[in-house]
Amino acid sequence: ISLAPNLLPAGMAFGIWGLMVGQVGMSLSVVTGMTLGIVVDDTVHFLSKYLRARREKGLDSQEAVRYAFNTVGVALWVTSLVLVAGFIVLGQSHFALNANMGVMTAITITIALIMDFLFLPPLLMKLEGKQHA
Repeated sequence: ISLAPNLLPAGMAFGIWGLMVGQVGMSLSVVTGMTLGIVVDDTVHFLSKYLRARREKGLDSQEAVRYAFNTVGVALWVTSLVLVAGFIVLGQSHFALNANMGVMTAITITIALIMDFLFLPPLLMKLEGKQHA
């Protein structure tokens, strides 16, 4: 379940980078591994609260998504915002490799947050519906 919201942002960021810059160098390949380690944390936190709501509290999938948003939603926003701000600062570096890595990582984290908020909840509800059908 968590693979799509974690891998798609890196692919989308590379696509955006390719459109904006025209090339993706080998130096940016490290971004995928680095950001995967960062963005998977948000998804794990969301999924852990979702599963807690389903198993311990007995909530249905929609209520469990609301519970997850209420308990970790603000934390996901804040941590992602701080990380994006930090990598945007790195993007101001005069050393091109660091600057590119910073901007690319900021783009990836932003897309990952959007995926966690807009793609993961419907995915969970859709899969939950198939299990009970």
